[in-house]
Amino acid sequence: MHADAETGAEEFARTRLESLRRFAYLICGSLAEADDLAQIAVVEVWRHWTAAAANPEAYARRVIVTRNVSRWRRWRREVPVDAATVERDDPARARVSEPTLWQALQTLRKPERTVIVLHVLYAYTFAEIAAMSDEPVGTVSSRYARSRLALSRYLKSQADEDPDAAWIARWAV
Repeated sequence: MHADAETGAEEFARTRLESLRRFAYLICGSLAEADDLAQIAVVEVWRHWTAAAANPEAYARRVIVTRNVSRWRRWRREVPVDAATVERDDPARARVSEPTLWQALQTLRKPERTVIVLHVLYAYTFAEIAAMSDEPVGTVSSRYARSRLALSRYLKSQADEDPDAAWIARWAV
């Protein structure tokens, strides 16, 4: 690796690691996994700087998504963590500030949560998400539809319990 390339990769890692952790946390829902995924992404960007230099952020996000997909494919039988055990000072709270919405996201399985986070919060298209996760576009769009329905049902039940929460109606479509 040339000195210029090494400097570029190091600068990217230094400036974007926290952002990648937040992104990974929204994708996977676990601080420990998010740290792992972000660090893996930074290492992969560094190792493949020649290919990643054009858009290292996109390269790193793709690494995070593909590694996360690999994890949940291996761990399909994993028992989800109760939303109450999620730490209060997690890095994604600034992005998803409403506790009810945060809890709703935690009710989704990892594949569905990944699609919602990438499409709604980061504005990726279904085709881009499909390319990142190495799955057909139809699979991504059906996951999105199921996720929106599940979120809608959860948020509607929350709105029924708390009539003062008018913001919930926007999401409970």
